[in-house]
Amino acid sequence: MPRIFKKYWIMKKTFLPIFLIVASITHGFSQNPIDNGINSITKNALKAQLTFISSDWFEGREAGSEGAYKAADYLASLFQSENLSPYHSDSYFQTVPLIAYTTTNQLLKISESTSTNRSTLTFSEEDFSPSNIDRSINLEGKIFFAGYGISQDSFNEIKNNKSSGKIMLRLTGIPGETDSTSVAFQKFKKFDAHYWHQHKQNTAQKAGVVAILEFNPNHPVFNIPDRDNTQKAPCEKIITRKSSGIYRKQIKLANHSNTSIPVIKISENVMAALLPNYKTIFEAYQQNASNLKKSSKVTISPEISFQASVKTKAFECRNVIAKIEGSEKPDEIIVVGAHYDHLGNYDGYIWNGADDNGSGAIGMMAIAKAFAATGVRPKRTVIFASWTAEERGLFGSKYFLNTFKKTDQIKYYHNYDMIGRSYNPEKPDSAVALLYTKNWHQAEAHVKKANETYQLGLKVNYSAWDDPTSGSDNAPFAKKGIPIMWFHTGGHPDYHMPSDHADKIDWTKFQNIVKASFATLWELANE
Repeated sequence: MPRIFKKYWIMKKTFLPIFLIVASITHGFSQNPIDNGINSITKNALKAQLTFISSDWFEGREAGSEGAYKAADYLASLFQSENLSPYHSDSYFQTVPLIAYTTTNQLLKISESTSTNRSTLTFSEEDFSPSNIDRSINLEGKIFFAGYGISQDSFNEIKNNKSSGKIMLRLTGIPGETDSTSVAFQKFKKFDAHYWHQHKQNTAQKAGVVAILEFNPNHPVFNIPDRDNTQKAPCEKIITRKSSGIYRKQIKLANHSNTSIPVIKISENVMAALLPNYKTIFEAYQQNASNLKKSSKVTISPEISFQASVKTKAFECRNVIAKIEGSEKPDEIIVVGAHYDHLGNYDGYIWNGADDNGSGAIGMMAIAKAFAATGVRPKRTVIFASWTAEERGLFGSKYFLNTFKKTDQIKYYHNYDMIGRSYNPEKPDSAVALLYTKNWHQAEAHVKKANETYQLGLKVNYSAWDDPTSGSDNAPFAKKGIPIMWFHTGGHPDYHMPSDHADKIDWTKFQNIVKASFATLWELANE
């Protein structure tokens, strides 16, 4: 090699490593922490983790089952792999004590007295279905008709001063729900089914009623499925959104008094005994109610008696929780949560729950990973929670708040429940709803900024809630006055069906929702 080229070669060999080191350092400084977090969220990782947790291996993740315990172990391992601190000093698990209870010796009677005699009808269990009964009960009394049981603005169907101590008879649903042109539909359509369920229960509670009879005019005849626990081959069973065996169980938190009013769903046989001309009366009532008009008073003369015994069994399930301690404001806390339980394994079917709520659980894990990938601690403390028993009554998140000593330190709650789907898997879209506490304007502003800054292309429907105390695990937080935010891609034909599988997830949308969430939460954690 000529001397001049040898000298150049020596310089070249020395210069290249130095250049590579400098370039590497420069590249490292070119990304700020939030970029490092954003880049850690990849479709490949989301797909691998969600496909696994929604596989048959976890048997539908029903709270308290072996499959759910396996899922909890897996989620804890993901926290540990990112070196996140356990919520407790030495464990990622928070044990949630529950009680399962079943009713036996159920008896429903209707009695009517006349001037000459007293007649009594006794009904079989095929004609009624009780719920919210966690203790032995024996009640009897007079019945009043409350329409749909709604007290909303000027449409008030219940007179509280005349309802206390009585048994309410109400219709399922809400006024005008099947007529999109009705006044009631236009007024009430902005609220979802979860809201109306909670509203009707709260209204009955305030009225002081002791029990509720509920009748569905659209489906007046019903049979209680699998009352005798007869097992059928999968090919013989018609699957609906209520086919999972969890709907034949009732659950409550241990050491927690149940203030819910007993609800007894009744068939047309019972309804006809209470009010022989009920069809004509209800048709007129429904027509008036759809236009928010009052109907004449409906008088029910027979009285009802109901009794049932209750058997209980204690069991446990687990929340999986990690945290990152805040660097400057450790006593100000943001909670990011998603339930990981689903509907279990029954009659030869597994409810895998890929979207509900494998997507939320894995999305929350990706956010935790992104916070770790920034390489710096946020100013505020962030708690990452995988809730159990949401499908049974939000029990995981309720128990967390019941045992959390300083809920006033929680500044915000970010919920994930069903964030992985387009309605039609064959036609992916970018639509997602952001549900948030109405007076929390930052939520919308931060999400808009993230969507634009990182060019995520999400078509966000910003939906402010006056009262976000229904729906999912956001509810217990909202009830304590904590601002909430919840991404949700909406319902679809596979919701609560065994067909909710990972191959129907919209991976691009899923990834972009998680990125938008992380960017938003990073801003909130560092204000």
